[in-house]
Amino acid sequence: MTVSETAAEVPAASAIWSVEQVTAELRETYLAVAAAAVLLERTGAGCAHPAIRLARRSGEDALDLAGDAERQLSDGVHLLRADAGHQDRATIAGLVEVLDTVRDQLAAAAARVGQLPARISIAGQELVGSDHRDPSTETAAGQWHRAADQLGLMTESLSAAVAALTSYTGGLSGAEPAAT
Repeated sequence: MTVSETAAEVPAASAIWSVEQVTAELRETYLAVAAAAVLLERTGAGCAHPAIRLARRSGEDALDLAGDAERQLSDGVHLLRADAGHQDRATIAGLVEVLDTVRDQLAAAAARVGQLPARISIAGQELVGSDHRDPSTETAAGQWHRAADQLGLMTESLSAAVAALTSYTGGLSGAEPAAT
Protein backbone atom coordinates (compact mmCIF):
# COMPACT_ATOMS: atom_id res chain seq x y z
CA MET A 1 0.00 0.00 0.00
CA THR A 2 1.36 3.39 -0.94
CA VAL A 3 1.31 6.56 1.13
CA SER A 4 -1.34 8.06 -1.15
CA GLU A 5 -3.59 4.99 -0.75
CA THR A 6 -3.23 5.18 3.02
CA ALA A 7 -3.93 8.93 2.99
CA ALA A 8 -7.06 8.32 0.93
CA GLU A 9 -8.38 5.84 3.51
CA VAL A 10 -7.99 8.21 6.47
CA PRO A 11 -10.98 10.46 5.61
CA ALA A 12 -13.18 7.41 5.06
CA ALA A 13 -12.09 5.86 8.35
CA SER A 14 -12.66 9.15 10.15
CA ALA A 15 -16.10 9.52 8.57
CA ILE A 16 -17.00 5.94 9.48
CA TRP A 17 -15.93 6.54 13.08
CA SER A 18 -17.97 9.76 13.26
CA VAL A 19 -21.07 8.10 11.83
CA GLU A 20 -20.70 5.14 14.19
CA GLN A 21 -20.61 7.59 17.12
CA VAL A 22 -23.77 9.30 15.82
CA THR A 23 -25.40 5.90 15.39
CA ALA A 24 -24.60 4.97 18.99
CA GLU A 25 -26.11 8.25 20.20
CA LEU A 26 -29.14 7.65 17.98
CA ARG A 27 -29.65 4.22 19.57
CA GLU A 28 -29.48 5.71 23.07
CA THR A 29 -31.97 8.40 22.06
CA TYR A 30 -34.20 5.76 20.47
CA LEU A 31 -34.35 3.92 23.78
CA ALA A 32 -35.20 7.13 25.63
CA VAL A 33 -37.97 7.93 23.14
CA ALA A 34 -39.28 4.36 23.35
CA ALA A 35 -39.39 4.60 27.15
CA ALA A 36 -41.19 7.95 26.93
CA ALA A 37 -43.67 6.47 24.44
CA VAL A 38 -44.43 3.60 26.82
CA LEU A 39 -44.92 6.05 29.68
CA LEU A 40 -47.22 8.19 27.52
CA GLU A 41 -49.17 5.11 26.47
CA ARG A 42 -49.65 4.02 30.06
CA THR A 43 -50.44 7.50 31.34
CA GLY A 44 -52.77 8.38 28.50
CA ALA A 45 -54.49 5.00 28.28
CA GLY A 46 -58.11 5.55 27.33
CA CYS A 47 -57.62 9.26 26.67
CA ALA A 48 -59.08 10.36 23.36
CA HIS A 49 -57.88 13.95 23.48
CA PRO A 50 -56.44 15.00 20.10
CA ALA A 51 -53.21 16.29 21.68
CA ILE A 52 -52.53 12.94 23.38
CA ARG A 53 -53.33 11.02 20.19
CA LEU A 54 -51.03 13.32 18.21
CA ALA A 55 -48.26 12.87 20.78
CA ARG A 56 -48.60 9.07 20.53
CA ARG A 57 -48.56 9.09 16.72
CA SER A 58 -45.65 11.51 16.63
CA GLY A 59 -43.67 9.36 19.06
CA GLU A 60 -44.32 6.26 16.96
CA ASP A 61 -43.33 8.16 13.82
CA ALA A 62 -40.14 9.33 15.52
CA LEU A 63 -39.24 5.74 16.42
CA ASP A 64 -39.89 4.57 12.86
CA LEU A 65 -37.78 7.40 11.46
CA ALA A 66 -34.96 6.72 13.92
CA GLY A 67 -34.96 3.04 12.94
CA ASP A 68 -34.82 3.93 9.27
CA ALA A 69 -32.04 6.48 9.84
CA GLU A 70 -30.03 3.91 11.80
CA ARG A 71 -30.38 1.39 8.97
CA GLN A 72 -29.29 3.99 6.42
CA LEU A 73 -26.25 4.95 8.49
CA SER A 74 -25.28 1.31 9.02
CA ASP A 75 -25.73 0.48 5.35
CA GLY A 76 -23.48 3.40 4.39
CA VAL A 77 -20.78 2.31 6.81
CA HIS A 78 -21.06 -1.26 5.55
CA LEU A 79 -20.71 -0.07 1.96
CA LEU A 80 -17.60 1.96 2.73
CA ARG A 81 -15.99 -0.92 4.57
CA ALA A 82 -16.74 -3.34 1.76
CA ASP A 83 -15.42 -0.85 -0.79
CA ALA A 84 -12.23 -0.37 1.21
CA GLY A 85 -11.70 -4.11 1.46
CA HIS A 86 -12.44 -4.25 5.17
CA GLN A 87 -15.28 -6.69 4.71
CA ASP A 88 -14.30 -9.94 6.34
CA ARG A 89 -15.51 -13.17 4.87
CA ALA A 90 -18.32 -14.71 6.81
CA THR A 91 -17.25 -17.89 8.56
CA ILE A 92 -18.95 -20.25 10.96
CA ALA A 93 -16.47 -19.22 13.63
CA GLY A 94 -17.26 -15.55 12.98
CA LEU A 95 -20.98 -16.21 13.17
CA VAL A 96 -20.55 -18.14 16.42
CA GLU A 97 -18.45 -15.30 17.82
CA VAL A 98 -21.12 -12.71 17.02
CA LEU A 99 -23.91 -14.90 18.37
CA ASP A 100 -21.88 -15.58 21.53
CA THR A 101 -21.49 -11.83 21.98
CA VAL A 102 -25.24 -11.37 21.58
CA ARG A 103 -25.85 -14.21 24.03
CA ASP A 104 -23.49 -12.64 26.58
CA GLN A 105 -25.20 -9.26 26.23
CA LEU A 106 -28.62 -10.85 26.69
CA ALA A 107 -27.37 -12.83 29.69
CA ALA A 108 -26.00 -9.64 31.26
CA ALA A 109 -29.33 -7.89 30.63
CA ALA A 110 -31.19 -10.84 32.17
CA ALA A 111 -28.98 -10.72 35.25
CA ARG A 112 -29.44 -6.98 35.60
CA VAL A 113 -33.21 -7.01 35.02
CA GLY A 114 -33.55 -10.09 37.24
CA GLN A 115 -32.44 -8.04 40.24
CA LEU A 116 -34.99 -5.27 39.69
CA PRO A 117 -38.21 -7.03 40.84
CA ALA A 118 -36.83 -7.57 44.35
CA ARG A 119 -35.87 -3.91 44.60
CA ILE A 120 -39.30 -2.86 43.38
CA SER A 121 -40.98 -5.21 45.88
CA ILE A 122 -38.96 -3.76 48.75
CA ALA A 123 -39.95 -0.23 47.73
CA GLY A 124 -43.60 -1.33 47.49
CA GLN A 125 -43.47 -2.94 50.93
CA GLU A 126 -41.96 0.22 52.38
CA LEU A 127 -44.69 2.28 50.77
CA VAL A 128 -47.53 0.07 51.96
CA GLY A 129 -45.97 -0.23 55.42
CA SER A 130 -45.70 3.54 55.82
CA ASP A 131 -48.06 5.58 57.98
CA HIS A 132 -49.26 7.46 54.91
CA ARG A 133 -51.76 5.08 53.33
CA ASP A 134 -54.37 6.29 50.90
CA PRO A 135 -55.84 5.09 47.60
CA SER A 136 -52.95 6.52 45.58
CA THR A 137 -50.46 4.64 47.77
CA GLU A 138 -52.35 1.39 47.23
CA THR A 139 -52.61 2.06 43.50
CA ALA A 140 -48.91 2.86 43.18
CA ALA A 141 -47.96 -0.27 45.13
CA GLY A 142 -50.18 -2.35 42.84
CA GLN A 143 -48.64 -0.82 39.74
CA TRP A 144 -45.16 -1.47 41.07
CA HIS A 145 -46.09 -5.09 41.78
CA ARG A 146 -47.33 -5.50 38.18
CA ALA A 147 -44.13 -3.87 36.88
CA ALA A 148 -42.08 -6.33 38.96
CA ASP A 149 -44.09 -9.19 37.45
CA GLN A 150 -43.44 -7.84 33.94
CA LEU A 151 -39.73 -7.58 34.64
CA GLY A 152 -39.78 -11.17 35.87
CA LEU A 153 -41.34 -12.21 32.56
CA MET A 154 -38.73 -10.13 30.72
CA THR A 155 -35.98 -11.97 32.60
CA GLU A 156 -37.53 -15.30 31.61
CA SER A 157 -37.70 -14.19 27.97
CA LEU A 158 -34.08 -13.08 27.99
CA SER A 159 -33.03 -16.35 29.63
CA ALA A 160 -34.91 -18.31 26.96
CA ALA A 161 -33.09 -16.33 24.26
CA VAL A 162 -29.75 -17.06 25.94
CA ALA A 163 -30.54 -20.78 26.11
CA ALA A 164 -31.62 -20.84 22.46
CA LEU A 165 -28.45 -19.09 21.31
CA THR A 166 -26.30 -21.35 23.47
CA SER A 167 -27.90 -24.42 21.91
CA TYR A 168 -27.65 -23.03 18.38
CA THR A 169 -24.02 -21.94 18.59
CA GLY A 170 -23.10 -25.19 20.29
CA GLY A 171 -24.50 -27.03 17.28
CA LEU A 172 -22.79 -24.73 14.81
CA SER A 173 -19.41 -25.05 16.45
CA GLY A 174 -19.74 -28.79 16.88
CA ALA A 175 -19.50 -28.55 20.67
CA GLU A 176 -23.00 -29.98 21.00
CA PRO A 177 -25.31 -31.94 18.74
CA ALA A 178 -27.28 -29.59 16.49
CA ALA A 179 -30.73 -28.81 17.86
CA THR A 180 -33.65 -29.33 15.53
